[in-house]
Amino acid sequence: MKEKKIDIEEIGEVVFVKSKRAKFARITIKPGGVVRVTVPSLMPVNYAKKFVEEKKSWILKHIEQQNEKIGPKKEFDENSEFKTQTRKLEIYRVDSAKLQSKVSSSRIQILVPKFIDIYKEEVQDFIRNTIIEAWRKEAKELLPIRTKELANIHGLDFVSVTIRNTTSRWGSCSFHNKINLSLHLMKLPVHLQDYVILHELAHTIHKHHQPTFWYFLDTLTNGKAKLLDKELKQFSTKSF
Repeated sequence: MKEKKIDIEEIGEVVFVKSKRAKFARITIKPGGVVRVTVPSLMPVNYAKKFVEEKKSWILKHIEQQNEKIGPKKEFDENSEFKTQTRKLEIYRVDSAKLQSKVSSSRIQILVPKFIDIYKEEVQDFIRNTIIEAWRKEAKELLPIRTKELANIHGLDFVSVTIRNTTSRWGSCSFHNKINLSLHLMKLPVHLQDYVILHELAHTIHKHHQPTFWYFLDTLTNGKAKLLDKELKQFSTKSF
């Protein structure tokens, strides 16, 4: 059985696994939006990739359905206490004609006109989108530096770090050791951010999830790889 990871637009990283037992290509969507495709051993991967692209709408729909099981979205108002890793949310009711926002080095400011119902969906979406922009800034400020630090500590090499608004997975590592990290990592406790980064750095050596990968990741996490992976599954890129 061989495993190959391919980045597919909109979906993100898809894991293709060849199996002698498989008669047809089969798509499985695992918790966290991980897309796994079991492929007959004689089927070319390019053909399997085309099959996935044809099923893109179905895949995205089922990932969204999984995410909807997380629970109701958090509502925000002027009394909400919410902090990101480096910024504090501040919501003010003001005498203005439109919604406004500003993300500074330490604050996320939202100005909501007094005549607007703050609980309306479009207002809540505006607040959430502003918080996501703050997370994007923080991710770009912190994650590339932390990736370099962890790589240096463990003597690992990578080509680049790209921050994306990916909701299908926390991160990925390409065949050429280009690391992609979701801005939604900023929702996680710092020790789980480090775990995701170490997970992707481990893929610079092992391009699969076979036992040798987990053994190597254990050496990077003081024997806690499976424990941290289990803890990570309690979070979702979509929960908030």
